[in-house]
Amino acid sequence: MQIAIFVDAGYLYAQGSALLTGQKQRRETIRLSVKDTLKRLAEEAEKAAPGTRLLRIYWYDGLPRANRPTPEQNEVSYASDVKLRLGMVNSQGQQKGVDSLIVTDLIELARNRAISDALILSGDEDIRIGVQVAQTFGVRIHLLGIKPASASQSPDLIQESDTHHEWDAGVVGLWMSVDERSILTGDTVSSPSRENMPALSQSSELRMNAVIESKVTIGTLLAVDIVRYVDYLDTNQDRIPSEIDRPTLARLRHRLKRDLTESERKEYRRILASELRAARDDAASHTS
Repeated sequence: MQIAIFVDAGYLYAQGSALLTGQKQRRETIRLSVKDTLKRLAEEAEKAAPGTRLLRIYWYDGLPRANRPTPEQNEVSYASDVKLRLGMVNSQGQQKGVDSLIVTDLIELARNRAISDALILSGDEDIRIGVQVAQTFGVRIHLLGIKPASASQSPDLIQESDTHHEWDAGVVGLWMSVDERSILTGDTVSSPSRENMPALSQSSELRMNAVIESKVTIGTLLAVDIVRYVDYLDTNQDRIPSEIDRPTLARLRHRLKRDLTESERKEYRRILASELRAARDDAASHTS
């Protein structure tokens, strides 16, 4: 049995600094001992799922100024048994892609039977669909929050998880500190400067979300259904069956918070067809 750890670094920094200072602080004022944090995460995984072997720690973060990783991100990327996964930042300075990366990796590992358990440090509601799909493959989900988890994590995400754990200030303070001279006293953390942020184009955002929605859809299908749908694609010029086309398009519109253009619908259908064929081939390789 193996466990993978999924870390939303944005949640870790924001909620950790809020716990220690009473308010979320700017990233540049926060100091993190990467080595000690990774060690504590591995210990938490062993506590949540005794006897499992650690597959690896997936560390998700946003790529900051000028596409250059921070020193802490570089340290994470070179650590043993850790994979750094970087999302993007849009023109409004909002982090994009991290939740989609978590959901995609969680579903793929579950579908390939690579893990029996998953420890997730995050609080975002958008991860819940990945949790639901992974559980259909028998994966147990252990959600880890930072106190007060009831205020920093989605209630629905907590309810969906198999177990729930919480870190208090005594734990977080062992590997995180905040520069006292730079502690914010206002109500909000200032947004990053837009001119220093790489823009996330509308087409990139569409492709990214189309991939995640395709994987979510496929994750709910039986192997025999995947084969049936691919056969349908092969005999109908890649036309997507309406029973999966309509609900996935609806979820994609909801995720993007806008209607799709005709070209975007065609791009989504191309991606879904490609993912269906990849899932069919993957299933065949596991049975051969």
